[in-house]
Amino acid sequence: MIGTLRKHQTWLWGIIIVATIVSFVIYFTPSARVGGGGRYTGGNFGTIHGRPISRKQYVEAYTEAQLAIFLRNRVWVDRSDAERYGISLERETRNRLVLLDTLKRFNVVVPEAAVAQWIVDNFTDARRPGTTTAAYENFLRTQLAPHGISELDFEEFVRHQVGIMHMVAVAGTTGRLVTPREAAELFRQEQEKVEAEAAVFSASNYLAGVRLDPLALAQYYTNNRSLYRVPERVQLYYASFARTNFIAQARDLIAAETNLSARIDQMYLSENPSSFTDTNGQVLSPDAAKQKIRADLLKAQSLILAHRAAASFATNFESMKPARADNLVSLAAKLNVPCSTTEPFGENDEPVNLRLGKNATEFNTIAFHLTPEDPIALSPVVGEDGVYLFALKQKFPSELPSLDSIRIRVTDDFMNEQATRLARAAGTNFVEALTNALARGKTFADACAAAKIAPVALPSFATATRTVAGLDPRLNLDLLKRAVSGRPAGSTTGLLPMANGAFVLFVKARVPVTDAEAKAELPKFLADLRDSEQYRAFDAWFRQQFQLSRIDTIRGKDEGPQTAQ
Repeated sequence: MIGTLRKHQTWLWGIIIVATIVSFVIYFTPSARVGGGGRYTGGNFGTIHGRPISRKQYVEAYTEAQLAIFLRNRVWVDRSDAERYGISLERETRNRLVLLDTLKRFNVVVPEAAVAQWIVDNFTDARRPGTTTAAYENFLRTQLAPHGISELDFEEFVRHQVGIMHMVAVAGTTGRLVTPREAAELFRQEQEKVEAEAAVFSASNYLAGVRLDPLALAQYYTNNRSLYRVPERVQLYYASFARTNFIAQARDLIAAETNLSARIDQMYLSENPSSFTDTNGQVLSPDAAKQKIRADLLKAQSLILAHRAAASFATNFESMKPARADNLVSLAAKLNVPCSTTEPFGENDEPVNLRLGKNATEFNTIAFHLTPEDPIALSPVVGEDGVYLFALKQKFPSELPSLDSIRIRVTDDFMNEQATRLARAAGTNFVEALTNALARGKTFADACAAAKIAPVALPSFATATRTVAGLDPRLNLDLLKRAVSGRPAGSTTGLLPMANGAFVLFVKARVPVTDAEAKAELPKFLADLRDSEQYRAFDAWFRQQFQLSRIDTIRGKDEGPQTAQ
């Protein structure tokens, strides 16, 4: 494909797209139930349209699902860490199987030039003409090769992506039929500004009115025991291989690389220059950015060396029989390797003093699978500052602490709950008084003054508003938007709950969109709306195809595919 790109570069290079790699696959969530009991064997990975899914088909879909996730989220996931990112890799694989099958059934043919065009569109940066090939080659080498994905694999993935885009264009045609008039009406509805005030009833203002009754406190603790139960915890021995101990060796290895400068230049050119920033968020100069790349390479190399040392240690550790957790301590002392003990921690907590970064979930999963009978974890875990080997020292079962041992915490929770109830009761009384005041011709401000409440003026917002600078942190924007929906100027809401109290809204005014604003922003709004409706129409069509496929992979979420045959 690189040769194809160079062959066509005189006409392809003129197409300038910002270098953001985009995946088109929508995160479908079909409602049809898939899977069932049992597992397929003998190379049969399930069925689709009543036909068996071969291992080759499954692995192709699994790999393409990983690629689609990577291009969409810029993170590579497999079954071991997909849940950490809230991703179901099995569902993505099933979706991909149906998409690939649909491409074949509808005989969607994608020419080579369209594949080359997709690559150029997604690897060209208008600010750096002529760097497309370098960016693409760097992507193949640094992002795909480490995961065993070849250029031909990626070309096939792109071919399927382009085919999917074609299906979206055809199946989603009805979604593009939104008229300018319809778009204008929706634009004016979503962009109309609301000016409002709120009467806020916070629990903090009613704490002084709470009476601390010991019997009520004990009953509160009894009713909420699940909130105070301490989960199962573990305590580990861990041997540390700090990357700083390998900096000198890593520096020598990097310095010995004959094409290091060219490699750093290429890495810089393959990225967006604005992605290289200092601690204040300021974009670095090219020289400073390259120094940062060099520092990152040094850190990565030192971690590789630390990992090798940890793996060598693990080999010796494994040979010690019988397998006991304290073998880690004795071997570490013998080899002069730092060895420490964690504080007890829960399955959803990160051990203190261990900066594990993205591997924290993996670490905890392994740690909580250790048992007194099988206490040793031989797989080194890479953290941000080093590599670790660990063994189980002790397990602590889940327990419910006594009220006396956590009395201060329970008292605080009890007081806040009671204060919240008082705040909401005050809010209920205010709504009744407000209704009566408005019926007598009084204003919202009059009712607030009578109740000795200072109304909170809110920054203006619209239905389409995502964030509001200066919004009172006690108030939830989504709740505000729902509360004022369809409510005319001069009206008030009922009592609306918030985390620690409640509030009442008064809609002071509605400010319509000006003709100038509509003229300036409507064209883009119409284009975005048509795209959104097109995707929605395609999604509905795809859900039908999914159900008709009767796909049933019946794969366990922790069972990854084997190498394709």
